[in-house]
Amino acid sequence: MKNRILVIVALLLAIVVAAHAQTFSRVGTSMAQFLKIPAGARGAALGGAYAAASEDVYAMAWNPAGIGRIRDVSLGGTYNTYIADIKYSFVGVSIPVDASSSFGVSAMFITTDPIEITTIEQPNGTGTYYDYSGLVLGASYSRWLTDRLTVGATVKMIREAIYREDASTLAFDIGSQFDTGLYGVRLAMAVTNFGGKMQLDGPDINSTSNTNPNLQGTRDTDAKLRTIEWPLPMIFRMGIMMDVWGGNNEVIQSDMNRLTLIVDANDPLDHNLRGNVGVEYEWNNLFALRAGQHINYDDNTLGITFGGGLKLTSGGTKFSIDYAYQDFGILNSVHQYTLSFYF
Repeated sequence: MKNRILVIVALLLAIVVAAHAQTFSRVGTSMAQFLKIPAGARGAALGGAYAAASEDVYAMAWNPAGIGRIRDVSLGGTYNTYIADIKYSFVGVSIPVDASSSFGVSAMFITTDPIEITTIEQPNGTGTYYDYSGLVLGASYSRWLTDRLTVGATVKMIREAIYREDASTLAFDIGSQFDTGLYGVRLAMAVTNFGGKMQLDGPDINSTSNTNPNLQGTRDTDAKLRTIEWPLPMIFRMGIMMDVWGGNNEVIQSDMNRLTLIVDANDPLDHNLRGNVGVEYEWNNLFALRAGQHINYDDNTLGITFGGGLKLTSGGTKFSIDYAYQDFGILNSVHQYTLSFYF
């Protein structure tokens, strides 16, 4: 038994240590950064440590294998005002197909208020406005392969637009969750935002050009500026969770209390390897308190997170309310709210 505990602790430490291993910066090398915004207040409150813990409709944005654990028709949505007054929303529906599989659809929206265009000549504004938006539409499927292993996949359309230019592409998410049967330990792996590149296009790309200005009598012809293709912020996640007290822990048992530790390592295409640590306490499967920490993120951004959740029943319908607070340092704080229904 002691050897099993040591192995579990070693895995937890390995993930955290790995998050400190890389120092080479790849910041600014991908588009659609809004894909990194955490969907759902529970995952956000846990500091982004959600690859193994995801088991709700928001799993479609973290690890699609998680919706296989939902045995009821589930509807959920989340909203927050992100940094720089960006409005972020996510809504998802998950439906059990049979005893071993589930299907889900989701949509993610991001918008801004109109922003006035400024120039060097008119630094106080030109009287012309633009906005920024992002959209993701996805369909997910998850299936139990054994009584302990569930896998899932999502196909999604991604669109990003600014002013009159936009870019779109298709992408895929794949993931798995494995229950070890030891102390409530669950292992997870997920790859998100794997797909094609994005290239901005629109009317402002159009131009004119004289292909031979040195030859008298030549005229300008229609031309088009070439924009650079950028990849998506693909992320590889590896996670582990363990019930320290209660839950599925056979050693320290409790019917009323559960204390769970969750650790993730996430390796984005456009950043160094990073870590996420979260802890969740739940009383009587009714009320939960959560806290998390981001490791190896940019200085003064994404530090401590915390939040809570409440599960209720009304008229035979179960629903949950969740809240998350995220500290972005010099970029101020973000409050996120989530409402989920189970029919």
